[in-house]
Amino acid sequence: MAEYRVVIEGRSIGEDLRRLTQWLRDDELVGDEAHVALSSAPSSPADMGTAFDAIKLTVDSGFQIANLALAIAVWRASRSNPPTVAIERNGTRVTVDSDDPAIIARIAAALADE
Repeated sequence: MAEYRVVIEGRSIGEDLRRLTQWLRDDELVGDEAHVALSSAPSSPADMGTAFDAIKLTVDSGFQIANLALAIAVWRASRSNPPTVAIERNGTRVTVDSDDPAIIARIAAALADE
């Protein structure tokens, strides 16, 4: 099993995280192959409620990371003001900012299993 974190930077992070989470769950190449869940930020005793800071994907060895990068790129293209989205795994962080197949391939290569 491998884990990926998807993080969003910008203004309405919580709403964007919820929308992207649902988008990924609905995507047949991602949602059918990965467990997609919102991930909570560490909280202090003074905090009220739970804040989400990322999307966590748990996947099997056959998962194609290029499908995740492409689904994120398509989601960003559907937004009028697309936020910055990054995928993290094992200390590697790659920003998804294009739907160009060559860039998607580079993202997949950067995050692939060693």
